[in-house]
Amino acid sequence: MPMQPGDVQATYADIDELTDVTGFKPTTTIDEGLKKFVEWYREYYG
Repeated sequence: MPMQPGDVQATYADIDELTDVTGFKPTTTIDEGLKKFVEWYREYYG
């Protein structure tokens, strides 16, 4: 689909402060996270 109203071209999230405060740094890749989410969704709603 083409860009929709409200879509942004790029985001540059900076989680350094959150990591400093919590000590947690995520390591899940987007591919792995999406796969796990779809599996959960299908099991939960299927």
